[in-house]
Amino acid sequence: MMKQRWASRYKCTQLLWSVLLVLVIWNLPQSALADVNPQEINAIIRTRDIALQALNTRDFAKIQPYLHPSFTITTVDNQIFHKVPEFEKYWNQQFSSSIKDIKMQLKGDTIRTFLTPDIDVASGEAIASFSFKDGKTADMALRWTAVLQKLQDKWMIQSLHFSSNLLNNPVLNAAQQLGQILAVAAGVGGFLVGAVTMLLLPRRNKPRTDRI
Repeated sequence: MMKQRWASRYKCTQLLWSVLLVLVIWNLPQSALADVNPQEINAIIRTRDIALQALNTRDFAKIQPYLHPSFTITTVDNQIFHKVPEFEKYWNQQFSSSIKDIKMQLKGDTIRTFLTPDIDVASGEAIASFSFKDGKTADMALRWTAVLQKLQDKWMIQSLHFSSNLLNNPVLNAAQQLGQILAVAAGVGGFLVGAVTMLLLPRRNKPRTDRI
């Protein structure tokens, strides 16, 4: 009888601690969020807008003061950068081929979780609008995740990660179309070169054979 009571109490104690643990984990982000005032949220949004403007205008000097000393940015093609000049060079190289301009804008609501009052993990969706040199345009859906940390009374971007659907990539589609056009052009060019060569080459006269 005593064993059954102890077993019952043990199960109740386990259940109580499990419920308390779930409640602590569930309320942790909300508790951290409760310690963040609206001014801090506005400062985070301001850092985000400056970063977005730097990408759209290619003026990375604007975002330099808002980058964490050990910041990391991961692009959609799985490249990682830790220094602004390296990323700036990469970004400008995107416009050396068929791309004329890229404009990025956020889409929907931002999901925000404060691990501490000084660390914000944010994620959301965005749309990258591509303008190509042939006059065509296309949009690519993106997902992003950013970690911001408050240092010296300023919210800085510690890491930024972009991802996209590789099966629905306008840049890849444009490259494939360009490859097909070049292949057709090469084929037509080869045919024309062959035809012209045949016309320009002097025809050889067949040797005459005298009848006996």
